[in-house]
Amino acid sequence: MLIPSANDAANVLAEHVSGSIANFADLMNEKAKEIGCENSHFTNPSGVHDENLYTTAYDLSLIARYAMQFETFRKIITTTEYTLPATDIYPKEDRTFHISNELVRPDSENYYKYANGIKTGFTNAAKDCLVASATNGEVDFIIVILGGNHENEEGTQTRYSDCKALFNFAFANYTSHYRELQQENEISVTNTIENSIGNFVKNISDSDPDYIRLLSKIIAVIIIALAGFILFIRRKKI
Repeated sequence: MLIPSANDAANVLAEHVSGSIANFADLMNEKAKEIGCENSHFTNPSGVHDENLYTTAYDLSLIARYAMQFETFRKIITTTEYTLPATDIYPKEDRTFHISNELVRPDSENYYKYANGIKTGFTNAAKDCLVASATNGEVDFIIVILGGNHENEEGTQTRYSDCKALFNFAFANYTSHYRELQQENEISVTNTIENSIGNFVKNISDSDPDYIRLLSKIIAVIIIALAGFILFIRRKKI
């Protein structure tokens, strides 16, 4: 299904999992909503044109990001060719498939050295489509191309040339400014809390007996621990 982009394989897998394509489409819609897709509705597992089947570039990026969490998926979408083993029904080993995503094929003129997926698509209505991913080891990007022309003036499929241009721009211009700014704000908040607590403790210790000092220190430790826990939770959500 993923390597040569076989619609029949998608249908077989759907029927194996759910008993029918319709039942599997219901599972697709449930999962899509679960991962945040708000403008998609699926009626089949292959994307074959249906007036009731629709999605958006953003929703496809969410689906792609979710799928990229799984090692088996990542391995398949970077496998450039695969030969089906012989069976009792078909004893030959001559059924070799080549990946449809030319970004990951070193022998293709559309090869992109940072590419690591994901999936091509085409219908007469949707035209050339591609959900692509790339990484330079430091940052990962996912790009969704929809409605591409089959070839540009140079004879190159526009879905590949557009992806390369967007990836190059992203790698050249990406900055972690916003994450660094958030980290600076968190440090500032922590320092403010610690300074406020320090002043509070000092004011009490200057005028109160020893047991009040001990109590104030305990309260300070609790507040600092709570602040640290809040910052930890915020970082996990990034």
